[in-house]
Amino acid sequence: MKILVTAFGPFGGRSGNASSLALRELKIAFPEIHTRILPVDSVVAPVRLKQALRQLRPGILIMLGEAAGSKVIRLETTAWNELDFTIPDIAGRQPLARPVLSKSPAALNATLPLEEIHASLVSLGHQAVLSDDADRYLCNQLSFVALDYLQRHAIPCAAGFIHLPLAEDYPTDRATAVLGHVIHALRQS
Repeated sequence: MKILVTAFGPFGGRSGNASSLALRELKIAFPEIHTRILPVDSVVAPVRLKQALRQLRPGILIMLGEAAGSKVIRLETTAWNELDFTIPDIAGRQPLARPVLSKSPAALNATLPLEEIHASLVSLGHQAVLSDDADRYLCNQLSFVALDYLQRHAIPCAAGFIHLPLAEDYPTDRATAVLGHVIHALRQS
């Protein structure tokens, strides 16, 4: 089964992104996974993600992002059909209070077995929480676009979004270990 893991490049004046740092290490540990590092661009990132989904037709999609201020791994259960950026993307766009996709539901639920993943991570001593608020920035947008696309095209793919704390708050090797456990758990289910 093909696994696609995405992450974001740097934004907000930082030189790196916790998600892409972890993804690079994850690719070394799991060379068979497919990866994409997407720009923090509200137009380009969704296009590139849909292109990867069309090309690869993965059975599992794990989208990664970083959550400044968080000290724990956040397993995002819900993607909201709303864009409300508190800061601009790297192209200077800052949509406010508008839908991700018109004529789509208000929210879509992740299809990864997040409750099982959460229980597994906690049993291994990792700090992780289930979250139903991925904010209304690109992480939420990408999650909503992916879930909507997979549903509309009847692609059987378990998909969901995982927020990682900033690398200085949660070392990259720990985040990579968490993601390795997630991949192992998904392969077992």
